[in-house]
Amino acid sequence: MKIAIDGPAASGKSTVAREVSLRLKIPYLESGLAYRTFAYLVLQRRGSVNSVSWEDLRDLFGLVDILPRVGVTEVRVRGERIDHILGTEEVGRVASLIGTVPEFRENINRFFRRVIGKGQIVVDGRDAGTHIIPEADLKVFLTASPEERARRRMTQLEAKGVPADYQAVLKDILERDRRDRERKAYPFRPAEDAVIIDTTGRTVEDVVGEILTLVKEHETGS
Repeated sequence: MKIAIDGPAASGKSTVAREVSLRLKIPYLESGLAYRTFAYLVLQRRGSVNSVSWEDLRDLFGLVDILPRVGVTEVRVRGERIDHILGTEEVGRVASLIGTVPEFRENINRFFRRVIGKGQIVVDGRDAGTHIIPEADLKVFLTASPEERARRRMTQLEAKGVPADYQAVLKDILERDRRDRERKAYPFRPAEDAVIIDTTGRTVEDVVGEILTLVKEHETGS
C-alpha cells in the first residue's frame, strides 16, 4: 500500500500521515523534512538567505540521507541525525524558497523515489500524489482555512517555547500559499484523483479515521 497525503503548510498533513503510518505499521516519508534539511544547510553556509539557486543546492545531495521508518522520518547529514532541529520558522521560510527551484524539485523527487523503491509507504508533502508517488494506491489532499492553519502553527511554536505573532504567522502562511501556487515548475495542486478532506475544526483522530476507512475501502474494493 502506497499512500500520498498532500496539503498546504499547517494543514495537518505531517501529524495525520505519521499517525496513519503508525496505525498501518508501514514506513513514513515526511518529504518536507528534506526541504528543511537543505534549507538548514544553506543557512549554515550563507547565513541570511532571501533567494536560493540550484548552484546553492546541487553539491549538498551527497551529504544527506533520508530514512523512512514507521511513524518517523530520520534525516542525517554526514551521518548525524538532525531532524529534531529543523522546525524553526526561518528554516521553513528558506525551505519554501528552495521549493521554487525547478532543478531541485526534479532531483529531490528522484531521490525520494530511490528511497521509497517498491515498498509500502506513507508520503506527505505538497506534491506526493502528483510527482513523488503518482502511482499511489490512495491520494489524499488535506486543506484548512488560512486562519485555522495559522492557529495551529501558533500552537506548535508555543509548545516549543518560541514566541510568535499571529498576524505574522498568518501572513507567512498566505505568502507560502501564493508562492506554491504561482511557481512555474511543479505548481501546487491536488492530484486529479485525490480525495479532498477539509480539516478545519476537526480532530486528528477524526481525520485519521476517515483515511483509514478509505484504505479499508481500497483494500476490499468497495
